[in-house]
Amino acid sequence: MLFISMLTLVSEESFLLRPLLLLFIGLGLTLTKPALAEFSLAQIPPLSNKTPITLVAEKGFWTDYLTREMLPKFTEKTGVKVNVVSTELEGMFELQTQALLQGEGKYDLLTMEAGWAKEWAANGYTVPLPELAKLYDPDGEKAMERYLEPYYPSLLNILSYHGELHAIPYNNYVMGSHYRADLFENKTEQTHFEQRFGYPLKPATNFDELQDQAVFFTRKSGELLADKPLSHNFYGLALMSGNKPHINDEFSSIIWSLGGAWMWPIYNQQKQLTHFEVPAVNQEALKAAIIYRKLMPYAIPADDKFAFNEAANAMASGQVAIWPFAYNNLWSASFKVEANVPGARLGVAQVPGGTPYNGAYAFAVSYDSKNPQAAYWLLKYMGTYEAQYAYALGGGNPCRMDVVTAPEFKQASKRAIAGAFEASHIANLFWSTKVLDVGHFTTTAMGQIYPELSHACYAASRHEADSADIFIELSAKIKHLQNTYGEVPAIDKNNRQ
Repeated sequence: MLFISMLTLVSEESFLLRPLLLLFIGLGLTLTKPALAEFSLAQIPPLSNKTPITLVAEKGFWTDYLTREMLPKFTEKTGVKVNVVSTELEGMFELQTQALLQGEGKYDLLTMEAGWAKEWAANGYTVPLPELAKLYDPDGEKAMERYLEPYYPSLLNILSYHGELHAIPYNNYVMGSHYRADLFENKTEQTHFEQRFGYPLKPATNFDELQDQAVFFTRKSGELLADKPLSHNFYGLALMSGNKPHINDEFSSIIWSLGGAWMWPIYNQQKQLTHFEVPAVNQEALKAAIIYRKLMPYAIPADDKFAFNEAANAMASGQVAIWPFAYNNLWSASFKVEANVPGARLGVAQVPGGTPYNGAYAFAVSYDSKNPQAAYWLLKYMGTYEAQYAYALGGGNPCRMDVVTAPEFKQASKRAIAGAFEASHIANLFWSTKVLDVGHFTTTAMGQIYPELSHACYAASRHEADSADIFIELSAKIKHLQNTYGEVPAIDKNNRQ
């Protein structure tokens, strides 16, 4: 199969203009919304199907905003009532999958994590957006093409299947390194660091630098930090090292930065995906485990439940200097350190190694929807500039370039919510088509493979002697799961040039 960028799904004229759009936005220049023909509620035509629809959405401020502000307006405009099933992310996959297997039309609009997108599409659970546009949009597919112009190509590629987009992202969790800028810019700390390590103190760009900084900033209660005595132990960094999915995201970032992957997609001359190659002995994974274990002694103590909330809280409560593999959609949580710790100032940089984990949560129309017409228009409405702007104001990390680069979000008064927007923008542009180069974002079996990655990473972080066996067994599982659930086969790759 061919997972191509949305750039190739548009007309030749649009294809030539899209790089200019990316260039303007990459330079921080924001095009006016009229130039992008921004979609709005007013453009929804009269709907012939008034059957109520049901939306599955994650619990939190975004769902609260939808329920309070957007859905009543949609119902007023269309006459279609919207029911909301609000649930925690942890149970969302199972909840929806079971309903989809029954085919009873229980949910019209689904919420998905990016890793499920191709699997659900391959199973026929979601409907391609171009197909819906041809059925219901007066301007057909071209209307959808225009609508998607402001969205990051990286996210659209992740959410596409056989070159067709199946979902519209709303929550981007690309990684960045959140760090205490006040500590990094303290003259005493800078002097001591350079005396000890022989180079200036600045955000780490590689894993050796991160190791040095983790060691340097780890202090005992009573020792000085930025010229003041500590009242508690202080740690160099926070790692999401619990027995949770997020340890895999950290490992994946490290492995990709080392030039490796869990599995490699192989394409033919027609750029069609033919198979995957899985390293029998994943040398980059072994190196990543060594790097990770070296960092752990200087990380805030963590139990097996320690994940993103705990890491963000460690930063917010002034217990760590760096959260090196932070999800940027948690910037507002990390930022609380500025209120909690006098003189603290939060900064953000690209992750050490320069290859952050990336993905999104997205909405899609289910194959068994009882009112796909209304579901399509609500999907478009929830992805408008208005909606993503509101999402940004609530502390979310938006998926539209025009929202991320809006001038007001560069103001100092917006740092609490938008301080990581520029870093996220750079990271998302970096991944634009590179997401097609790693199996993580191209397999239709990632829903099955991902838990195995997490379990293996957690085990390797604890058991140095067994790491080789752990990753050899993992490669065998990846091949088995891909060959059982994936659309194309997986084979051994002993050496990758």
